[in-house]
Amino acid sequence: MVRLYDVAPDGAAAMFDEQVSLLSPVQTSFDLKSTDWTLAAGHSLAVEIGTVQPESGPVDPAFGPGGDWIATPSGRTIEVTDAELALALDNPADDTPTAGARSPYLDVYLAQRTKTLPGGPATFTVPAANR
Repeated sequence: MVRLYDVAPDGAAAMFDEQVSLLSPVQTSFDLKSTDWTLAAGHSLAVEIGTVQPESGPVDPAFGPGGDWIATPSGRTIEVTDAELALALDNPADDTPTAGARSPYLDVYLAQRTKTLPGGPATFTVPAANR
């Protein structure tokens, strides 16, 4: 299970992409879902690698009780010995906003998927886009 988070300077981390895949000695990689998310200036990208955990929280009609996944634990220990993340990034400087209002569901989504992550300081930085 891999999740990407947009982390604000105050530590609030909004999960904006996740993917789960069964890995094995012959299947050692997988693709994340496509997403269109822009990190604001001063925000960081956090990557969570782990296993599916049952989530507690409010029942969301779109996702069910408390999360997107139904966990069936294997009881096995997962060890990540070498990880590589390759992201196809686009500079949003030339983007043109689409017509329309902010999605009414976005605030609900952010409220349900924003938390404070454990961890340390950022290990790399991405330069700000030149506008």
